[in-house]
Amino acid sequence: MQRAFRTCLTVLAVLVPAFFAGCDRRAQDGAAPHGDSRTLVLVTTTDTPPYSYPDAATGEIVGIEIDIAKEAAARLGCRIEVRKAKFPDLLPMVSTGEADLAASGITITEGRRQAVDFSIPYATEGGMFLYRASDRMPTMIRAETIRVATMDASTYDLYLTSHNIDPIRYDSYARAVADLKANRLDAVFFDSCTVRLDAERSGGALAASRLETRENFGIAVRKGNTRLKAALDEVIASRGAK
Repeated sequence: MQRAFRTCLTVLAVLVPAFFAGCDRRAQDGAAPHGDSRTLVLVTTTDTPPYSYPDAATGEIVGIEIDIAKEAAARLGCRIEVRKAKFPDLLPMVSTGEADLAASGITITEGRRQAVDFSIPYATEGGMFLYRASDRMPTMIRAETIRVATMDASTYDLYLTSHNIDPIRYDSYARAVADLKANRLDAVFFDSCTVRLDAERSGGALAASRLETRENFGIAVRKGNTRLKAALDEVIASRGAK
């Protein structure tokens, strides 16, 4: 599993502005909405390994994104509280101040930058199909005639739609995979790292298609929260330098 994590994580190291200590979000965002200004709320779907997922032994939400967020919060003298949410709700929760960060393999796009700010990319991935190994490998051409699922409001949803494919939309990747295994779907189109991990862990029952897209993933923060963004950027850059 660690080998797969290292293969999937592609961190881009860049120079970032000087880091400013302190965790008082009220200086930038008005009154703290969560009562305790030293607690930062991170929202995630919790079903996108290796980025965010429940530990099998403890049930604690762990993953690459959680590690980055916790390290950034620690540099600001804060702690992280992880809350589960549906994918379409993640960015609205950040933009309205209900949460401080959102992370769930979220692709950085210009459209999303209108609502939130993003850290520098912590990974470069793409979209591919997860399918039953006994079936023929899906392609964008074949996807028009088979039952394909993806996450509602994701860039993968937009990509399929742009190719005249009307996918079955889920708010949980894990439920889509469960339906694939139960033969209620023919494929799930999602990020390549997560798809490869599920194929690897399936014991040969599932397979990953070829890569269809390439995208940069970032952690979303509320617009104007420059301290939190700078802390995230610094952590991601330092990890890339290791």
